[in-house]
Amino acid sequence: MLAHELRSACQIVSLAGLLFSVLMYFPWIISLIFNWDGGGPFFWAATTSSMICLLVALASRGETPRVSARFGIIVVNLLWWICPLICSLPLMLGEKPLSSVDAIFEAVSGLTTTGSTIISDLDIRDRPILLWRAMIQWIGGLGILSLGLILLPFLRVGGMQLFRMESSDRAEKPLPRLIEISKTIILIYLILSLACTSAYYIAGMGIFDAVVHAMTTVSTGGFSSHNDSLGYFNSLTILWIAIVFMTIGGLPFNFFIGIFFTRNIPKLDPQIFVFLGIIVFSTVVLCGLDFSLSTLSFSEFSNRAFNLVSIISTTGYASGDFMSYGMIGPVLFFVLIFIGGCAGSTSGGIKIYRFIIMTELIKSSLRELVYSKGVFLMHYGKQVVDEPIFRSAIIMIVSFFMSLAIVTILLGVMGLDFITALSGATTALANVGPGIGPVIGPTGNFSSLGDPEKIVLTVSMIVGRLEILIVMALFLPLLWKS
Repeated sequence: MLAHELRSACQIVSLAGLLFSVLMYFPWIISLIFNWDGGGPFFWAATTSSMICLLVALASRGETPRVSARFGIIVVNLLWWICPLICSLPLMLGEKPLSSVDAIFEAVSGLTTTGSTIISDLDIRDRPILLWRAMIQWIGGLGILSLGLILLPFLRVGGMQLFRMESSDRAEKPLPRLIEISKTIILIYLILSLACTSAYYIAGMGIFDAVVHAMTTVSTGGFSSHNDSLGYFNSLTILWIAIVFMTIGGLPFNFFIGIFFTRNIPKLDPQIFVFLGIIVFSTVVLCGLDFSLSTLSFSEFSNRAFNLVSIISTTGYASGDFMSYGMIGPVLFFVLIFIGGCAGSTSGGIKIYRFIIMTELIKSSLRELVYSKGVFLMHYGKQVVDEPIFRSAIIMIVSFFMSLAIVTILLGVMGLDFITALSGATTALANVGPGIGPVIGPTGNFSSLGDPEKIVLTVSMIVGRLEILIVMALFLPLLWKS
């Protein structure tokens, strides 16, 4: 049985790899049309990887096994560990090739929509490379939506079963069948991407920059085609467009499915109110401590709001150095890195709904302390939530901070200072992008780190994106018993 599942998993992964390989031809074709430099490596990378993936797919043909939690765990892990290797191939070739460690780091950062980069000369890089980075981040965002809306609820990971879309009550789900859900996710994702591209272009971006930044905004990834990120354009209009679409990217996608494709207005998820409330409250705090209403300029307000939304949505864009926002700035941004966006979105972090669940658990515990014989139901909004969902969410939070401690210690042992080690571990596990401090902060990048540190952070990005528990399950002997 296990051998049958492994064979089928290899076939699925090889087909996914074949898809990525075929997509590599796109930057090459575009480079031929517009006479860009740097397109050749994509042809050779696409041809080589597609042949290998095709051979593996043919060799692993067979009947697909029954879908189970074990099969899902194996497939998800293989996809997120193997696909970055394929996506890294073009980055290792060309006039300015990256080392294998750097290329894999960049590819993992893209697919997990983390947005950390080791490339320090983006302004002079060949356009095919910049386009490919944006493409893999956009595709990664689509994969994350599928992970959060379809796979994780099925696997009952970290309390995500709370957001299952396949309930027996058809009135409670936007669409009944998996294929319809998948098509709908793709369609909404495309609509948002096209809308964002159009808005950026109208605001003054060139078409290339508009396409690149739209893909990395909607996916809350944060890869830019310029070293100064969106600060390069020096436009408040562009910043506000980014604020709108980064906020949308941090909202649960099943909400949009309900809006666009059902007749009924969906019930507002409690995490939506909390997410928007945190943005408003944090912006007021960030601006109110340094300015009064009479001294706060619209430009300063826009930049602070932009950087704040960029962090909490885990996009990772920058329009300046938020380390200069007084004492409260770095502390506030560091806290927001942990929180992240909503479940079922492209954003990373611990996710807001888990903090809601933890708050509800604390309230219930306090009630039981006062009324020892009372029986109190725990709720998520108006929905009564079973104890296993609460337990899964709490376990996920505990696992996150345990992983954070381990990664921080490893980075510290490798020679990084405490601030760089802690913020690096946090931004990798939360899939945010920039860290805190002069080395990996908003004005720096990860190029100065050594290969061992990059390897640790690369693994951490994947572990964080897979909600930690899915990776930990690989080390459970019970998983591998037939």
